[in-house]
Amino acid sequence: MNIKVLVVQLETISGDIENNIKKVNKLLEESGNTSADLIIMPELWPIGWDCKNFNKYYENIENSKVYNFLQNIAIKYNSNIIGGSSVLKKNNEEKRNTCLIFNRKGTLVATYDKFHLFSLRGESEGLYLEEGQTPVIAKLDIGKIGISICYDIRFPELFRLYAFNDTDIIVNMAAWPLNYVDEYITLAKARAIENQTFFITSCLTGKINDNFNFSGNSMIINYQGKIINKLNFEEKVMTSLINLNEMKEYREQMPILKDTKKTYQILEK
Repeated sequence: MNIKVLVVQLETISGDIENNIKKVNKLLEESGNTSADLIIMPELWPIGWDCKNFNKYYENIENSKVYNFLQNIAIKYNSNIIGGSSVLKKNNEEKRNTCLIFNRKGTLVATYDKFHLFSLRGESEGLYLEEGQTPVIAKLDIGKIGISICYDIRFPELFRLYAFNDTDIIVNMAAWPLNYVDEYITLAKARAIENQTFFITSCLTGKINDNFNFSGNSMIINYQGKIINKLNFEEKVMTSLINLNEMKEYREQMPILKDTKKTYQILEK
């Protein structure tokens, strides 16, 4: 089964939802590759990474411009959408870093709230947002998609859980800092290898201010950890065909997941 995947890499305008939507529209229209089975967006593409202004830029999910845009492009391009993330509030809940997942008909299939909130030298995403409560596997017509956002990639237990639940593809949407790009590439390849799955990343590029640059380097990685397509720092769309049957055959030939012991006992001496 061949699946056409389209990944958007964006240089976002801080806090400007309307113009960021226009930028994505333009990228999709100019790419000429809009017959994709799956479109994947980066983390926080509508507003950029600016923790102190999350309270200013968040939307209520019931009347969200981001929600409406993603729903419309799902229908327009007959594509499943993994919508990156934005800061959204549902009903009376707290604000979260939320990914919206739509099927080809524009139906909201699932939402994923970032499970691990980023923390570095006292600057914590958790000071401004509520963490997610559960991992999410989105069931789409192309297969089962495990969802993760940025910092989640550092926690292999999450991805092992997805692997043991027969995910076909795992995605990680990121606003990853350029200073740590080597770590991101290494972690993404490792998550693909250890879980024998296609691992797809979509990351912001450019800069949010004079002191902070995003890493770019969005990737489509196969189940052996080979990068089959990759962007550098350009604002661009990339596409690739991936074959799930080949992945499943490889899993049968090298049954790492089947051979994994689900529990371990530690002998202390």
